[in-house]
This record gives sequence, C-alpha cells and structure tokens, in this order.
Amino acid sequence: MKRIFTFLPALLFCGVLSAQTTQDFAVQLNATVQTSPAKITLQWKRLADTTTYKVYKKTKTAFTWGSVVATLTTNDSVYADNAVIVDSAYEYQVVADHRSGATIWQGTGYIYAGIKAPAIHSKGGLVLIVDSTYSDSCAVGIHKLMKDISGDGWQVFRHDVARTVKDTAIKALIKADYNNNANVKAVLLVGHVAVPYSGDLNPDGHPDHLGAWPADVYYAELAATWTDASVNDAASSYTPNRNVPGDGKWDQTVIPALTQLQVSRIDVYDMPAFSSTEIQRMNRYLAKDHIYKMDSLYVRRRGIISDNFGVFTTVSGGISYYEAFASTAWRSFPPMLGRDSIAPTSAFIANLDTASYQWAYGCGGGSFSSAGGIGSTSDFAAHNMNGIFTVLFGSYFGDWNVQNNFLRAPICSNNPALTSCWAGRPYWYFHHMGLGENIGFSAWHSQNNSGYVYGPASIYGIQDWVHIALLGDLTLRNDYIKPATNLVITHTTLHGATLNWGASADASVIGYYVYRATSEYGSYQKISNMVAGTTFVDTIGTNGLKFYMVRPVKLQSTPSGAYYNLGIGITDSATVSYPHLEVENVTVSLGFSLYPNPATNVINVAITAEMPALANLCIVNVKGERFAASTKQLHAGANVYSLQVSDLPAGIYTVQLTSGGKTMVEKWVKL
Repeated sequence: MKRIFTFLPALLFCGVLSAQTTQDFAVQLNATVQTSPAKITLQWKRLADTTTYKVYKKTKTAFTWGSVVATLTTNDSVYADNAVIVDSAYEYQVVADHRSGATIWQGTGYIYAGIKAPAIHSKGGLVLIVDSTYSDSCAVGIHKLMKDISGDGWQVFRHDVARTVKDTAIKALIKADYNNNANVKAVLLVGHVAVPYSGDLNPDGHPDHLGAWPADVYYAELAATWTDASVNDAASSYTPNRNVPGDGKWDQTVIPALTQLQVSRIDVYDMPAFSSTEIQRMNRYLAKDHIYKMDSLYVRRRGIISDNFGVFTTVSGGISYYEAFASTAWRSFPPMLGRDSIAPTSAFIANLDTASYQWAYGCGGGSFSSAGGIGSTSDFAAHNMNGIFTVLFGSYFGDWNVQNNFLRAPICSNNPALTSCWAGRPYWYFHHMGLGENIGFSAWHSQNNSGYVYGPASIYGIQDWVHIALLGDLTLRNDYIKPATNLVITHTTLHGATLNWGASADASVIGYYVYRATSEYGSYQKISNMVAGTTFVDTIGTNGLKFYMVRPVKLQSTPSGAYYNLGIGITDSATVSYPHLEVENVTVSLGFSLYPNPATNVINVAITAEMPALANLCIVNVKGERFAASTKQLHAGANVYSLQVSDLPAGIYTVQLTSGGKTMVEKWVKL
C-alpha cells in the first residue's frame, strides 16, 4: 500500500498567488433555451487574460468529453448550440486558457443544460440504515423521511442496527439489498452507524494528521476487496487516525473502484457544544428536512462565498501549479442559482443568521472545530443557519468523526443546513442539480472523478481518495413543489379504483402523474399520462392491495434551462379488484412509435390502443440483452411511456412491445 505524500502543503502555510482570484479558475456558466428551433445558448462571465475558450459536449453518463465542439476568442462569452432537441439535456464543459506574462493556468466551467428535460419518475432503490437509538425516539420523523424519499421516486429498503454493529456487517446488509433488488442506487445512514476508517492520508497536508480518515465510501463501493493488512502507521497524534494491520481500519487510500452507490450520513452524535440533546437534534433535522421538501420553508435562491484562502501556488520543476479551493463554489453555484445571485462575504455566519441563502461556501485555516474567517462549532450552536446546502473547507475538520466537529455543526444548528461537505481537496461538482438531480448524485460524481471527467484535478492526485463524504440527506434537490392534498380512493368490486385529490397550491403546476405499487415503500410504477385535473380512474391490473401515489409536475425554469420537475408524492392504499379486461391475452389493435430517435437520455414510446389491455415493454440490444423490462397498462386511445436510457452505451437498440400474444419491434439509436 503506497504511503500518501506528507509534502502536501498544509492549509495554514501555503504560498498565496496574489495576481489571481479563485474566480479566475471558474467559468461561471448559465444557459438559456428555446424550443423552435431548438437551441441551447451558454453564457459566461468573461475572464481576464483569457486567450481562448474551448467548449466540449457529452451525454450525462459519458465519462469522456471527446473532441472540442467550438473554440472561441478572448472576447466571446456566448456559445449557441443548435445540434440539440427538445425533451433532452446535455452536459457542457468550457475551458478557459489563461496567460498573464509567463504565468499560465486554466479556468473550467460545467453545466447540465436542457430544453424541457424529462421528469425523473424513478430514482432507483435506496438502502436506509437507521441507528436503532432513534427507532422509537425519532419514529415519527423517520416515518416522514421514508414517506418523502418514497414520494420522490425511491424504493426504500430499511434496516435498523445497533451502534455496536460493525461496518462489515452493515456492508453485508447493503450488498444483499444491492444483489437481490434491481436498480439499487443509494445508501443513507441515519445516526451514528459504524464509521469505517481507511487509508494512510492527510489531504489537509498536516504531518500530524496522517493516517486513516472516516470513509463512508466503503459502504458505496461493492465490487473491490477492502483489506486490513498493509498500512502500518501508528504515528498520528490523534488516536483514531492510527492504522495498523488487523485493527479493523482499512488499507485503501484511493477508492479501489468506481462506487456503485450514492452514500451520505445524517449524524448529530457527540456535539456537546449544542445545548440540545442528540435526540432533539435528530428530530429537528428530520422536521426541517420534511418542511423543505414540502416547499414550505422560505429559501432565497442565492449563494454566498467566504474565501479566506485565495489562490495557492506550488512550483515543481519550474512549473507553477495552482489550487483555488473556493472555485468549487464559483464553478458550481451559477448553473443552479445564476451568476448574479452569488456574492462574496466576510461575515459567513452573521449573514446566515439573519438572511436566507440556498447555498453557502466557506473556507479558511482550520481545526477540528473551527475555520479561520468563518467561525467555530460554538458559533453554529449560538446562531441560526438559514441555508440549505453548506460547503466548507479547511484543515482537520474534514476528518468529521470527532467531538464538536465543525463540518457536522451546520446540520446540528437551530435552523440547520441540511447538507455539509468538505470541498477543496478535491473539488466538488454540483451542476447537475440545476436540472433536478439530487445532491447524492453530485457526491457520487465527485467521488468517482478521476480528473479526466471534471477538472481541475487535484494537483496532488487526491481527487478520488476515501475521505470524500456527504453529510445530510442525499436525496435533497434544489427545487420542490407544493404537493397535492387529500388523496381519496374509492373502490368498487370489479371496477378498479377512482382517485380524487386536492390541487397543489403551486399555481405553476401543469398536471399530475399517478403511480401504483404493491407495498408502501416499494417500486411505484407510473400508470397514467399527465392528468390535467384532479381525478384518475384505474381500471386495469391484478386484484389485491394497492398503494397509490399522486405527484404534481411543473416546467421548472432554472439558470440551466428548463426541466419537468416532480413534487413529492402523496399516497394512500386500497384493496382493489378490476374488470376482466385485465387479462393480458385480449387481442387488441395497436399503433406503436418511438421518439426522439436518435435518443440521449429518454426514449418515449407512443402506443395507440383500441381498448384497454396490458403490454410488456423492453429494450433489446444487438446481442439480445434486455433492459428496462416492464409491464404497462394501456388505456383506450393514446398512451405515452418514457424509458430512461441515459445509462445505456451508445449503439443500436430495439424497443419490443408485446400485447395479446402479438409482438411489435421498432429500431432506435442511442447517442
């Protein structure tokens, strides 16, 4: 096992490059879109001393950028892309080459931009690991958390475990769910569940901080073998960092393979700087998390940045290398908030105590419980934290499993921030949230970034180390809608179910989708096209207990374009029996087409049926492998179903439709 570099500059003792600011290392991107003709236009703030801007484009799931699609001059700040289609989204990178005398550097910017990007109906499975300390004392809040997660399109698999259960046993639970259930994508740890430690690292550069750090990515990486045999480092002045063979701490410093799962932890344990009890802190967090998802929390869509480091420079072999920690914020905030909604501040905690911000970044020389120019854990305990997403950076406190830890302090405060992470070594990338992705997706990309997808990579090679962690609820998103209300299900024998609900209080809602599952937290399948009113009749299915969900949708405009945003679903259940039309082998005349074709993220299947019937859909590649197989209920008339294809490799596929013993096939191309 390699020993990690002890010559990393400590965060209190780096050379500062005065000629540049951290903004010079970030291309601040926004996008405007139009539908006819389809066009995405990127705009950015021109950077001084730029020689060229290079624009790249890829799909959301690609891990390489390919060739430059445009090279622009120093005077340019706009790029218009006409090679786009409606109902899709694209990821862009803009690289600014700088030169000031003999000094050369690059600025980078990223945006995931779309024109009416499709709604994400299903997020996949989520393994919920609950510290049994909270099973009874926080039962109401945990139940709401599960309802909200399920209502946002996740299938929930819950396990309650004692704090004494080892990380190996917890990982075994996660792996079992991953292996036994299709499409498990995330694991959320609620409480002080066993904290894995791993590696021999000190990403803050302090020799006394070299050793094992907390490594929740251990729970997210399921393919590789984690070992406890080679690291032998007992020199750290902080006992938990010491790592010797056979001590239960892992050897890996670099994440050994791409993580399969998103992972985060809500942990308010051992924070005596706060006058509240641990149970009170957890209940308060869960309550605020729920209020935010109901779109009932006043939040200003703006951000603040408190940069107490500036730009650091290291010279090696006559070449200057730069670190601009706060460029994480200058790069990621604009696609979510807009360039004009972000401001620097020298009063981080004071601003958040009295005003509302959705995003907040602060960095400065640190300790386990403070950051220079930002404040201390005690300051968070004494003041409100009127933000949602907090990003912090400084020495020591990235090692978060200590008493009164500064990184965990925001989510413990009276008006808690709902997430917190340590971003600067490496940089984090949040831009996908501008079109509706959850913050766990951002954490997953930041952990899996080798430096080839998103730059700048760390100049010390630490971009995929095991310390990269998200604190808080990974399912959180930027934009929420007020939910529908008062779902009432009326069921009559052999006549299915009639659903009625109250409209969302959001005047911008354009309709609703209805979903059905066979268990309360199971996999909800969409059974309706968009419903304009507040009534839906379910007439086709198999008899038995059914759980129904209704979600509002609106076309959400953001600085990254526009996407169909789904609100949290409301649910109820009923025992239902259906007319005999549920039988699948009823012969029915069908019309069948696909669009768009070629497709990037979503393929829409349009089916016209003369009468209600069941239909089986699946995607098949040239090898005969099947993907996204599902059973759909066809209603008389037009039916449209959206299949997510962003994870499929580029190539030629078919969609197969089978109904009443008849199979129809249409070819399509994945870009």
